[in-house]
Amino acid sequence: MERILEVGYLGIQTRDPQALGGYLRDVLGLTAGESPEPGTDAWRLDAKAYRFLVHEGSADDVVYLGLEAVDEAAFTVAVQRLRKAGVEVTEGTAQEKDRRSVADLVWVPAPWGGRVELVRGLALAAEPFTSPLVPGGFVTQGVGFGHAVFMFPVASPEGAKRFQASIDFAENALGMVLSDTLETQAHGVTAQGRFYHCNGRHHSLALLGIPAPALSRAANHVMIEASSMDDVGAAYDRALAAEIGIPMGLGRHDNDRMFSFYSSSPAGFQFEFGSDGIIVDDDWPVRVYDRISLWGHHSVNEPTYRDHLKQAGSEPA
Repeated sequence: MERILEVGYLGIQTRDPQALGGYLRDVLGLTAGESPEPGTDAWRLDAKAYRFLVHEGSADDVVYLGLEAVDEAAFTVAVQRLRKAGVEVTEGTAQEKDRRSVADLVWVPAPWGGRVELVRGLALAAEPFTSPLVPGGFVTQGVGFGHAVFMFPVASPEGAKRFQASIDFAENALGMVLSDTLETQAHGVTAQGRFYHCNGRHHSLALLGIPAPALSRAANHVMIEASSMDDVGAAYDRALAAEIGIPMGLGRHDNDRMFSFYSSSPAGFQFEFGSDGIIVDDDWPVRVYDRISLWGHHSVNEPTYRDHLKQAGSEPA
């Protein structure tokens, strides 16, 4: 498998960075990093200087996705692919590189909103990573920190257009490979999804079409993978004790076999905390799935997705 990219980091804008920080630390077990940008909070889950940068603002959404090339040659190939696809590529300034702690950076507009940053040489932290809440650590070596899923209100012409544009962008501009597709009833609505890999992780990026005329944000969820199933169970207990929303309790996905649960972050979108996900290779068969999970992943203490859309004034079609 051609492995030239990993999901390196995410930029999150939220109205309440302090609340999000408490959630990342006390529920998910991340640790504070040294932020390369004044006024921004950095959060670690491995040897890298950071994996999440949190900015204060009104979006309550993921505002940039950083994809890290594995070396200089891979960075060159990835930039050339972007340009060949006709995407407008902007060279990062020296200040932008410093603010991301990277050796090289270019960025492009993301069809789902915000931007995708292609980087090389994300800095390592000065100290080894240890988490008192996640003693087994997280799975990141060679596969990036996890995955990100973006959603689109495909009941509107503009939402359907952006969904298709994002599919083209993932496949042609980023060179990601389709792992499988999804067509299913989920939380009372029909969802369609496409899951993409760029290394051995089953999917680093996924795109989800929701039959609604509008949605309040682009990010559906972000996944981080612990090394131990026991660490997943302990995080689930912490989420229950914190009385935060758990829209999907413990379960195992059908496509990537991830054992996980989902909790609602103070930034509005969800975090999936999982373990035991499968690794794909060049012989991986693309399948169409009609269910999200083999078992579990039931709502614990949150209304259905249909109820969320009603509250947002975006009743499903």
